[in-house]
Amino acid sequence: MRKIRYGIVGTGQMGRTHLENLQNSLPGAEVVAICARNETKIRKLQEEFDVANGYTDYDKMLRNPEIEAVIVATGSDMHREHVVKACSAEKHIFCEKPLAKTLEDCRIIEEAVASNENRFFTLGFMRRFDPSYMAAKDKIKKGAIGRPIHFRGISLDPSSVLDAHLERVKRGIYMPWFIEMGSHDADLARWFLEDEPEECLATGDAYVCEELDKYNDYDNGFSLSRFANGASAYIHVGRTHTCSHVATEIVGTKGTLTVNTIPRTNYVGQFTEQGYQEECQHDFRERWEKAFFNEIKDFTNCIIEGRKPDITAEDGTAALKYCILMHEAYLKGKKR
Repeated sequence: MRKIRYGIVGTGQMGRTHLENLQNSLPGAEVVAICARNETKIRKLQEEFDVANGYTDYDKMLRNPEIEAVIVATGSDMHREHVVKACSAEKHIFCEKPLAKTLEDCRIIEEAVASNENRFFTLGFMRRFDPSYMAAKDKIKKGAIGRPIHFRGISLDPSSVLDAHLERVKRGIYMPWFIEMGSHDADLARWFLEDEPEECLATGDAYVCEELDKYNDYDNGFSLSRFANGASAYIHVGRTHTCSHVATEIVGTKGTLTVNTIPRTNYVGQFTEQGYQEECQHDFRERWEKAFFNEIKDFTNCIIEGRKPDITAEDGTAALKYCILMHEAYLKGKKR
């Protein structure tokens, strides 16, 4: 059986997630190289996952003739450099979201991807590959709720992440939360409503982690957008919740779909002296385990089958435009 041979640049949470899925769960794929700045970490991952090659130099990794496809799992500030170089090396590319930090970088990435026309590119909007969201999209295509007219997305991280988030904001690693976390809901809103936002109102604040305000950031943001086709979208991003909670509602002219209204970790309920309880999802990897696997499986199959991925570089640019629209609306509201 033919195997697609991958090189991965970036060994943080997402790099490791893709490494685990490709090396342990996909018979049609094999990771032959990993690249990161920390050589000790590389050696440990090579040993743990039986990866033949480790690099601290990305250019050297790209010159490895075994590699057909590259996973870019670095910070968004490095996506432009890593994607453009992979295009020049004529590799298939899976890039994590957001596509880039600026629209100018997105434009350069789009041009590079277009020039690498004999290879495939896609972006890690993994929520589209979650079984529940895939089922919702299928129901919409079949007319189950009529024409979608409103999207409601709630993406909340537990408050336990706040200290680490603040440090990464200070170091310039994280962008404002409408852009960093909101990119997922921005993509879903565009996907379900099948159009682009025209105008937006937003509010919120650094209610708990007040220091975020110094960086024009916030621990909760709320936005309402109007789309060109008359539909609307409400997006709430936050970092002060009790657990990891991502919920979605799509309202149509003939009905409504909901996804993950209660973030159950399983279907066990407890009746105790404290009342009725259900355990909730603790972190994003628990919630999106199947989606992460499905997206990299689909990309691998795209290469094997010669089928273009559905998610494009243009989708990444459009999502960033929407995120910037929400963030700028927030800043405008703060100045009043």
